[in-house]
Amino acid sequence: MYTKTVNLSHIDTFLFDLDGTLVDSSDDIYMAVAHTLKELGFEPLPKEEVIKHVGYGARKLLEGVLNTKDEKLLDKAVEIFRDYYFKNPVVYSKTYDGIKDLLKTLKEKNKKIAVVTNKYEDISWEVVNGVGIGEYIDFLVGGDTTPEKKPSPIPVLYALEKLGGKKAVIIGDSETDINAGKKAGIETCLVMYGFGKKDLALASNPDYIIESIKQIIV
Repeated sequence: MYTKTVNLSHIDTFLFDLDGTLVDSSDDIYMAVAHTLKELGFEPLPKEEVIKHVGYGARKLLEGVLNTKDEKLLDKAVEIFRDYYFKNPVVYSKTYDGIKDLLKTLKEKNKKIAVVTNKYEDISWEVVNGVGIGEYIDFLVGGDTTPEKKPSPIPVLYALEKLGGKKAVIIGDSETDINAGKKAGIETCLVMYGFGKKDLALASNPDYIIESIKQIIV
């Protein structure tokens, strides 16, 4: 559907979402959730039911999976999930096709690169290093780095402040990425793969829409 190339050569600062954009982490996240459900005495859920809640942070993920607002239950669930996932962050996870080549090219052209994710900062570093792209990342903002997560612009603005770029784009698979970028006043690029709810993401009116990261020209 979206076959044309997207020229981003005017951009000097590239902000990437992590899960569903740079890395297919669906199996590792699912395994951590399955472990959490088992520990809490709940029945397992199919993978697709779990993954649709990814992208909003661990607590929102578990709130959706458990279908509860019970704070004590969620506290316990987050503790179990975080402990398991931190020990097993990159068993199955891998970068999407074309990601390493793009990051390498951006580095060669002296572009600035940051990850802006709603995943915990420490686990995010484990993931980027585990899949072999940590060397390309200049800065990383996790869901617990700043007072607010995406879709708030705060994590985006924080990354821009640290990197000092003049023209920036955020690339992500969900409406949280697009809305965060728009509120921060930067360009936005939606990838049509990944985990995000594409109807909501498209309704956020991204500046660019791509089906493959290989469509980006820098």
